[in-house]
Order: sequence, then C-alpha cells, then structure tokens
Amino acid sequence: MLSWTKPKSSVDGFKVTYTHADEGEPVSVAVGSRDSTLDLAQLSPGSSYEVTVISTLGLDESDPIKDTVMTLPDPPTDLQAVNVTDSSALLLWRPALATVDKYTIVYGSGTGKSLRVTISGNAAEQQLSGLEGSTTYTVTVRSQLGNLESSPATTSFTTKSGQVCVITEPPFSFSEGTLKFPFPADCSQELLNGVVTSDVVEIFPQGKLGKSMNVSCDMETDGGGWTVFQRRKDGSVEFYNGWKDYVSGFGNLSGEFWLGLEKIHNLTKMTKMNLRVDLRDGSEQVFAKYSTFEVSNRNYKLSVGGYSGTAGDSLSYHNNCVFSTKDRDPAPWLTRCAISYQAGWWYKNCHEANLNGRYGIDYKHQGLIWKSWKGEYHSIQFTEMKMRPASFRPPASRTK
Repeated sequence: MLSWTKPKSSVDGFKVTYTHADEGEPVSVAVGSRDSTLDLAQLSPGSSYEVTVISTLGLDESDPIKDTVMTLPDPPTDLQAVNVTDSSALLLWRPALATVDKYTIVYGSGTGKSLRVTISGNAAEQQLSGLEGSTTYTVTVRSQLGNLESSPATTSFTTKSGQVCVITEPPFSFSEGTLKFPFPADCSQELLNGVVTSDVVEIFPQGKLGKSMNVSCDMETDGGGWTVFQRRKDGSVEFYNGWKDYVSGFGNLSGEFWLGLEKIHNLTKMTKMNLRVDLRDGSEQVFAKYSTFEVSNRNYKLSVGGYSGTAGDSLSYHNNCVFSTKDRDPAPWLTRCAISYQAGWWYKNCHEANLNGRYGIDYKHQGLIWKSWKGEYHSIQFTEMKMRPASFRPPASRTK
C-alpha cells in the first residue's frame, strides 16, 4: 500500500509511476484527487522499485516526490514431507521465485519447544531427524532476504509408530511413498524418481490436484532432467502458425513440436529455470545455456541471460521481447517480423535467432537461424530448446 499527503492547493488528480530497479519498465496509474493511497499491483517478490507521485492540474504536472520500496520475498511452494519413518522425514519444496538469502524451518509437535533450522537459499530440501514416533509434526518454511521475511509455507505429517510390521502378502498396489516425487512437477523430478531414459512422461506442474500434462524429457544431456519445449528435426510439422496455436502448442512430442506459450509460462513461473538450446547440423553439434529463463504472462515476454556454451549467444538480443505471430504482433516494429521471417518468435528488429522458422529454407533469413554459429543464410537441421530448475543438482551418477 502506497500513501502520500495531498497538496494544499486544488489538483485534478495524481499520477503514480513505479519502476522495477532491474527490469526498468515503468508502470503508471492515474489516481483521482480525492485519493491519497494506492495498492501497487503485479509486483515481483523480493525486488526493489522506485516510486514517484506527481500532482496534475490540466496539462500541468508538479515536481515528483520519490521513494524506493522493497517487496517481501515469496515463500517456497509445494512444501511436502516424504520418506517419513518413526524418527525422520525429508522435507521438499519449490524454491521461491525471488533470490533469497536463506530459508528458516520451524517444526514441532505442539507438546514441547519448536525447533528452528536455517539453511541456504539455494536449498530445496532438508532432512529432519531425531523425531518421536507416532507424533504429528507441523512445519513452516519461510524465505528470508536481508531483514525481510516471507509468509510461511506450512505442512504437517505424522511419524510412524516404530513397530515391526510383518508383511504376509506381497504389496502389489502402488504407493506414493515409494517415490521421492509422487506427482513430479517437471522432468527433473522424474529423474530424481529414477526415470533415466528420455521419453514422453506425465507431469503435474500444479501438484496432485492440478491438471497434468505430457512433456518430452531429455534425461541424458548435461546430467538430464530437462523439460523439452521445442524440437525441429525433419520439417514434418508446420511452424508458420497463428497466435492460438503458439499459445496452446502443436506437433508431436516424440517428433517436432512446440509445447505452447501458456505451458512454458506456467513452468517458468513455478521456479527459476535454466535454458539450454542444443543445435546440430551434419556432424557438428553445439549448445547455448542460459542461467536465467522466464516467459511472462503478459504477451509472453522473454527474459533470458547469463549465456555460456559453444554456439555463441544469439538469444540475448531477444531479451525483453514479446512473442509475435503472423496474426498478432503486440509491439510491431517497422517490419512485421513474424510475417517477413515466417515464424512465431520473440522478435526484436528482427532476429539473431529464428528457431521456429522455415525448415530447410536458406532464403531471406527465413530458416532455422542461430546467427552466431551458422550465420543468417543457413537453416540448421536440428534444434531443441529445454528448461530445468536452476536449483536442480543431478545425481552424482548422472553428472558427465
């Protein structure tokens, strides 16, 4: 909630402008003359904003008053306890979207003093030990950034009795407790469940009660656990499609496909993601990896950065660009890029990468282009774009 003191003189209203310190895109809101408060909406957690307020009278504007505000970090999500025994339990959660310093875990049974544990902000799990059998524990986890603390994520679990059970019949039914992630949110959790072969799998990005979806998993490249959202390999699928197709997705998950902007957005909003782009042409193969990758809800704007790899960086040029197609261009330049280069993409003016372009077309930069590797006049034969949580650490046996 933002508040200010009204001037003594009469005014028509106020204009409030707030700007993210890093992203730098100002948002302005007009407020009536009777108001002196405003709820700032759609702020990023754990972020600094510069806020200005000016008075308006006709076409005249006052000098601004300025302040800087810091939003609270968001809490971790999908907190759950698994592998519960009579004396221990493993806590798992989705990391906060904000970059946080640490997580504070508080747990207890309500009959005695609660215990507090503080761990790194890069963690996504914590083993609890020394618990009492047949006891219900309540756990809260909060994100901390400096002296700011998030609201709590909470879960409860009951430890086992510790008695020896004799199994007289083989357990033929499936038990959620046998998997570390009974309802995996992405391919990285499938890998940690023991799935080590690249294939199409079912995931649950919104948890057990949410809608599931099928995705293609790369379990072999760079430690595995990658959720693939784009693949080109033979030109069998048409990629010069309209807005609705790019939002919902198209193609064959076992062949060429585009997963869909809405699904990509939902996956990247769950947790911070890394992006990997694999390119092959003949006997040559290279890759580009990015430490930050997000597709926002508004016009599916791309946020990407932190390049490393062997392909050269052709995607950072498209950072902060909105997605456009032949029938919808939210931010048109002098050139209608999606029409000129016959694809849906995060065009700027116009591209250094065009991986959704015309397959096998070495003409007018309309092919599958990655400028820093093969230039603008050669259409690459194989492309694959995939994401994985930045907090993911491959099992030691999978690290190559």
